[in-house]
Amino acid sequence: MHKKYLNIVIFRIFILMTKELHIREFRDSDYSHIVSLEEAVYPDKKHSEESFRFRDKNKADKCKHQRFIADLNGQVIGHGFYTQWEGSYSPRKFFIYALIHPDYQCKGYGKLFYQHLLDELDKFDHVKLEAHAREDKKRAMRFIEERGFEETMRMWEAELVVDEFDFNDYQDLEDKLEKEGIVLKPLKEIEYDEENKRKLYELREDVMEEVPLPDGYTGTDYERFVETLFNNPNFFPEGYILAIKDDKFIGMSSHWLKEKENSLFTGLTGVRIEYRGKGIATAMKVKALKVAKEQGIEKIKTMNETRNEDILHINDRMGFDKKPAWIDFEKEIR
Repeated sequence: MHKKYLNIVIFRIFILMTKELHIREFRDSDYSHIVSLEEAVYPDKKHSEESFRFRDKNKADKCKHQRFIADLNGQVIGHGFYTQWEGSYSPRKFFIYALIHPDYQCKGYGKLFYQHLLDELDKFDHVKLEAHAREDKKRAMRFIEERGFEETMRMWEAELVVDEFDFNDYQDLEDKLEKEGIVLKPLKEIEYDEENKRKLYELREDVMEEVPLPDGYTGTDYERFVETLFNNPNFFPEGYILAIKDDKFIGMSSHWLKEKENSLFTGLTGVRIEYRGKGIATAMKVKALKVAKEQGIEKIKTMNETRNEDILHINDRMGFDKKPAWIDFEKEIR
């Protein structure tokens, strides 16, 4: 068959396969579909509708954000969105995401969803797109790379089984720090007054300045920081560890409770520059592990940029087991 006619046949088959797919705007009742779809593609990760709702509700006003649903003959087979991140904000930069249920992958639906997102973004005159994929999802990786995206960063997932951790190797850490006037306390034991909230915010912003991001850190609004911390459905003040010296917050290791997984997720661990090299970061992580053991939590999970050698060394020494990395990509439009 002539190549021209073969292409026409393939295109007609593609149209027949996808003509009944309807990509529509997201409804509140679709949060259950998001959870089901995410867990079908990533069965090792468990989610809650409440967490998705909270994140959507608490997006910064300046950040554009819209979800969509892929509906095939009345059955939800995919979801996706475009969004912007407050902490790495540029008005013409967007992160895009599309996920299709495994039973319907490689049938052209992902291509349609991707094009739908591009069409939606045309109204914003965007100049840069970002996306990510986990390295063990080869089809997703290939899909992104074939569309001209280039890798910018890798984040290793890692986890540690709490009952397998040997606390004996770290039993003197807190005592040594206390001799230097450094005390470790969970946020649960700190009064939530305005002064301490400000100190906590300033510590986090200081630590975030050192976090490797492709376009740098652009800051977080104080009021939104307070709202998204203390009202977060995964907030776990027992595992949010602070290092304090002379009433000054000098280090933090935040841990969020993932009830469906019976795990804690390490959100951010960092120490102010002038206090590094004393073992504070390790001590905070060990203290969170003690909390997890006391409360019967099975695992601690974390995610770290592959060039962040200091924290990776700490995690390796503690026995964290590396999992497939998440890879960030970007594409310049013009």
